[in-house]
Amino acid sequence: MNFPQYTSGLYFTYYIYHDHEKLRTFLEDEKLKPNSKPRKISNGTEPYILSPKNDFVFRLLFGEEGNEDLLASLLGSILDEEIKDVKIKNPYILKKYLEDKEVILDIKALVNSDTYVNVEMQLCRSPGLPARALYYWAKLFSSQLHQGEDYSSLKKTISIVILDDTYCDSDDYHTWSGLHDCRQKIVISDLIEVHFLELPKLHNLSGQDTDNDCIQWMKFFNAKTKEELIMLSEASPSIKKATNLLMSMSMDEETRQKYEEREEYLFERKMMLQLAEKAGMEKGIEIGREEGKEIGIEIGREEGIEIGREKGKVEGREEGREEGMAIAGRKVAQNLVALGMDDDTISKVTGLSQEEIKKLREQ
Repeated sequence: MNFPQYTSGLYFTYYIYHDHEKLRTFLEDEKLKPNSKPRKISNGTEPYILSPKNDFVFRLLFGEEGNEDLLASLLGSILDEEIKDVKIKNPYILKKYLEDKEVILDIKALVNSDTYVNVEMQLCRSPGLPARALYYWAKLFSSQLHQGEDYSSLKKTISIVILDDTYCDSDDYHTWSGLHDCRQKIVISDLIEVHFLELPKLHNLSGQDTDNDCIQWMKFFNAKTKEELIMLSEASPSIKKATNLLMSMSMDEETRQKYEEREEYLFERKMMLQLAEKAGMEKGIEIGREEGKEIGIEIGREEGIEIGREKGKVEGREEGREEGMAIAGRKVAQNLVALGMDDDTISKVTGLSQEEIKKLREQ
């Protein structure tokens, strides 16, 4: 399918917002595989259940007042510590904010009165993902300090990204970093932590890991059927409450509509990232090919000069040898002329021609 200048804003924006089927066909032609939309959990013959991997639904489950216990359970499982108290710092009426498609649906909370946490659900990786996580961490960390306050009043701050994609170069689904000395492996400060949880990597787990509370929550996010949700609910009261809320939300017509609108936007955004990534790869290959040609030409030129230089040395030595022999021959011929020897004999001895010997006699 011809899709001209798809990396430039004009054509791409038109297709993104006006003709999704053309976009899908193009992506298939380009061997890009968009996720089916909307994401959904199978409910047999009943209407599908909303997926908690949708950031709108994630925010409703864990970021609304009254659901602090669910957020405490999730954060406690990720941070491997008991969460006794949670205060959500950015509660708002979510549905009206969705009019802005670019709204950030992260959750900010104060945990156990001494730690700030920013947690978000991301459906796909982007080139700036680590920088994004650090930026949110920095905003939350710096917002604590008011004019005149001492730095010692700053609280530990944690950024958590739950990612429905792979990013880190590790088989582990959960990676986290802090401020450490890289050589001596010692902690410089415990005020910073950044966590990445990659949902697709759950298949790497062995059977012994299944009792981990964090893994149970990750399986909740990954659930594809109602039966999976029910099974997970049997082992965890918190997941049972989250499942019941998810079922209730799925039956609300307004919530369902907002969910599908959000899914549409998230689909568009993921496709833009995929197209940009593909275009970047192709441009990189083209640049690499051109640079490779230039390097090859330069190497060839240098090798040619070196070969020419060596060949010149050999040829020079050969020419020098021949010239030396010719001078020596003429010198011998001059001596023989002085001794009165005839031209034929001199020619045979020195290899000079009769003409050359004649010129020597005339000198």
